[in-house]
Amino acid sequence: MNPVTDLYLGWETLTHAEPCPAPVWEPQLRIDQGRRGRLLSRDLEHTCQAEECEHGIFFTRFTVRLVCRACGAVHSVSGEDVGTSRTSTTAIGYGLPPQEHEGLWLWPGEQVLLDAGGGTRDWLITRVPVAPVRVQDIAGLICRHRTAGGHLRWQANAVPDHTGPYGDQQLRWARRESDHRTVEIAAEWVAAQYKPRNVEVIV
Repeated sequence: MNPVTDLYLGWETLTHAEPCPAPVWEPQLRIDQGRRGRLLSRDLEHTCQAEECEHGIFFTRFTVRLVCRACGAVHSVSGEDVGTSRTSTTAIGYGLPPQEHEGLWLWPGEQVLLDAGGGTRDWLITRVPVAPVRVQDIAGLICRHRTAGGHLRWQANAVPDHTGPYGDQQLRWARRESDHRTVEIAAEWVAAQYKPRNVEVIV
């Protein structure tokens, strides 16, 4: 499974030629067999007997081509050792609309397929209804986990801070609370971290 951050962050938008009267990409995928070395008829075929040989002459390669017939822009992305799959927005989360709660917008990650009860594994949180594409767009992160007793709980992270004590190299947080019983309660906690706090001053 991919963490929810990988579904939303780190992707680049492929641009059209400006101005483009109808910015729509026509996606195409090509998978074929490439061959390393000289392409001469006298070249010997690869004869290594190793079961998992990784230095053969032939390899699988792929090319993804996006064409816009309106402006003439073409993007090609190619590589080796292709793996393709087809799934749905329901399964991976990306492509679904966000859920609004407590003035926050919750963007879903992948479904938990093997876990009893299923459901969404994690959520990115924004303060505006625009899908996050940069780290600075994110206001919080909610992740599911199991307690030692096997109970489902939700960990909520809030207040981005690149020197914060929680998180990883991509996202770090100043505040975290790990024992929320529902996503909604976790979202309420995240929302509360952005509300002004009343401080009682004794004179």
